[in-house]
Amino acid sequence: MIKKLVAGELDVAICVTEGLVAGIGNTNEADIRLFGTYVDSPLPWAASVNITSPYSSLDDLAFGATFGISREGSGSQVIAKFAASQYEWKEPPKFEILGDVNGLVAGVQDGKVDAFLWERTTMNRHYAQDKVRYLGTVKAPWPAFSFGARKEYIENNGALINQLLSTIGDNARDFMADESDRVREEYVCGRLGYSLEDYRQWMGYVAYNFGGQVDRRKVEAVVKTLVRAGAMENRDVATGIVLEP
Repeated sequence: MIKKLVAGELDVAICVTEGLVAGIGNTNEADIRLFGTYVDSPLPWAASVNITSPYSSLDDLAFGATFGISREGSGSQVIAKFAASQYEWKEPPKFEILGDVNGLVAGVQDGKVDAFLWERTTMNRHYAQDKVRYLGTVKAPWPAFSFGARKEYIENNGALINQLLSTIGDNARDFMADESDRVREEYVCGRLGYSLEDYRQWMGYVAYNFGGQVDRRKVEAVVKTLVRAGAMENRDVATGIVLEP
């Protein structure tokens, strides 16, 4: 997403917060800024391993395990670095780029990598089919998804961006309203293919930010945490990383 913003292929992107913040801190080619919050609740990242893997807990990954990631600088890579720092792993993780979740599953099955991290509920269907095994959950204490764009675009399109945030917030509020339960269930289970159990699990932890407001203290905490984890190079961006329209 960051690369597409830098290249001007996208005007606005919704990204996992840690990936967006790390991307801003590691990108010198363009001024990218975080301008809004989409999902307030933290994203639960499930660690998955081969069903025959000797690993039995997250601590077993502490000795230089190789993680599959979707792409360089992705959330799946950043959160692995966060886990290594948070849980004080003895050796830093190694990485292998394997593409989307299907490539990551195949990589674990083939023994190319030891583990990978992906959103918890999304992984349930793979666990149910015994493709991979659940090892544990890594949950960072910050909003799951945020909005990003080039600094120039935010400064020149304030009214449009506010309209975007308002429209998305209004639709999210309607979607999560009690009276929308049947419609919501039919969409998540019918159109997206999740089980009723998965739907209920997802409903138990997701919380949208209907106004799109940014908690700057949380963003600053993300910066400090990712710098400490070695997932972000430029700590100085903390003071200017947020630019609200």
